[in-house]
Amino acid sequence: MAGEISGNTKKVYEAMAAIGARGEEKAKNMEDIVREAKIPKGAVANSINELIKKKLVKRKAGEKTARYYIIK
Repeated sequence: MAGEISGNTKKVYEAMAAIGARGEEKAKNMEDIVREAKIPKGAVANSINELIKKKLVKRKAGEKTARYYIIK
């Protein structure tokens, strides 16, 4: 799980867990994650893409913005 990731990616995963982004109904937008992780938006976006590739996080398309949530 979070042991196979490091650096900013780990910070993003922990930030998502801290704000309760677990499960589709609790998905959070990029700004919420950036605020909690306290790292630049570009780094958060890259980290989220890495987490999606590792099948730890899922993207949920929204009306205006995408939302993200932890699946593992």
